[in-house]
Amino acid sequence: MTKTEPNIKYLAFRYLELVCIGAFIFGFLWNGTETLELTTPQFMMLYGGVGAAICEVFARIFSKKKV
Repeated sequence: MTKTEPNIKYLAFRYLELVCIGAFIFGFLWNGTETLELTTPQFMMLYGGVGAAICEVFARIFSKKKV
């Protein structure tokens, strides 16, 4: 393994972190729908909007880290 290849343990922890963040966001949105008494289409719009915003943030972060 060369120095430029990431460590497999590091990648595993990063993937686990992404799963945890996803579970947190999903739980937050799910609880928000019960609190706000949103219907299914309203929940889907909220979830889709938040997902699009998060994807845009990650895309901007990763575009700055080009080699």
